[in-house]
Amino acid sequence: MSLDKLRAVMRTYTPGRRVRIKDEAAEARRDRVPEGVSEGLILKVVPLPSPSDVVVTDAYGVEVEFETASGAFDSAIFGTDDIELEPLSESRLRDDLWRRTVNFPRSSGIGIDFPPGASDYGVIDDAHFRKDDDGPYQDLYVSLRVPVDPALNPHGITVFHVEADFIQCVLLLRKTSA
Repeated sequence: MSLDKLRAVMRTYTPGRRVRIKDEAAEARRDRVPEGVSEGLILKVVPLPSPSDVVVTDAYGVEVEFETASGAFDSAIFGTDDIELEPLSESRLRDDLWRRTVNFPRSSGIGIDFPPGASDYGVIDDAHFRKDDDGPYQDLYVSLRVPVDPALNPHGITVFHVEADFIQCVLLLRKTSA
């Protein structure tokens, strides 16, 4: 999938966006989705296998996180036809993403100068939309707090703050609170 196509998909199926799981889709996934669960948050966009010998290059779905009756969190993969998107709201996204953990791999290809000892995980402090340079489209950006191992950092830095395009991150499943 090209970067432009990925951005377009991420603008629609933004991680952290609330969705309603269609009844028939939830029923078909009772192995993962408990009775009574009808909504959740998109964790990520995932490629789906082709249903036949014909290779479909743009077949994708979403991993949806939901809370079970016991207060635990789980997720399941759904096709995009199996969900209904709630209206996209920056304030709702900010509330739902605040203090969530993301995998944010240190890579030289993403244009961020990570300090030595920086973790591959970060915590979202804020989220907002920013228009891209090429047009009216808006991309989700997040402000992250990334822990730094002071033993591996020559300046003793313990936290690295960075703003990143959300397509550089993978939203992780919430852990059940103890």
